[in-house]
Amino acid sequence: MIRARKALHLTQSSQVSSFWGLNTNRASLLGLQFKANFSNESTEMSQKKPNNLYSHTLKLPKTDFPLRADAARREKLFRERCTDQLYEWQLNNNPGPQFILHDGPPYANGDLHIGHFMNKVLKDIINRYQVMQGRRVLYIPGFDGHGLPIEQKALATLKDRDHEALDPMEIRRLARNFALKAVAKQTKSFKEYAIMGDWKHPYLTLDPEYEANQLKIFKKMVERGFIYRQNKPVFWSPSSRTALAEAELEYNDNHISTSIY
Repeated sequence: MIRARKALHLTQSSQVSSFWGLNTNRASLLGLQFKANFSNESTEMSQKKPNNLYSHTLKLPKTDFPLRADAARREKLFRERCTDQLYEWQLNNNPGPQFILHDGPPYANGDLHIGHFMNKVLKDIINRYQVMQGRRVLYIPGFDGHGLPIEQKALATLKDRDHEALDPMEIRRLARNFALKAVAKQTKSFKEYAIMGDWKHPYLTLDPEYEANQLKIFKKMVERGFIYRQNKPVFWSPSSRTALAEAELEYNDNHISTSIY
């Protein structure tokens, strides 16, 4: 049993590591290119330095690598191989079962912040660990294209127009266009984080197909008796002209109500 486990582990490790051995000609060319660049940089640095009388007395290693990593430029040479190519390779070559990590979609309403970074990096750590265990990771990122935050950002772009005079369908068109632009911008940033996933086919909550599937699931919930109608107080925002969830309400602890109810 122990031998079998060791053999399986070696097989999975060799298959995962074989990804890095694909296209050895290309890797060799990249290595020669890097070495040439490093050699040129080292030569330029040595030419700038004056001759030191005591330099020959120091037993220091000699290398073609520069003192500075210059990661901002060189990282881009490896990013696609470590993300898009690795994702496709592990789906087709890993022998283990499929591992699915559902991506709770972020709002498509602007630039990314540190919360987006932490969320996606933690998920990426989990996915890459599962790949190393030999499993086939299925990770489809998503974007939430509905909601008041997107509508408010879209209306903010209309500085001189009266928002209340806008037709509801026009507001929806503005919000949709704004969300799609935000999706493209956020996708670019997520890929710069080196997040591994199927970025070519993300799911968007504003897609008609996605909305149709939601209605089908809602229909099944009604048929099974999970949906019912009953009276419930609804919190309303006069400024936003929309209903508010209880989680969005904040109360002033020092407020004293004068209501008789």
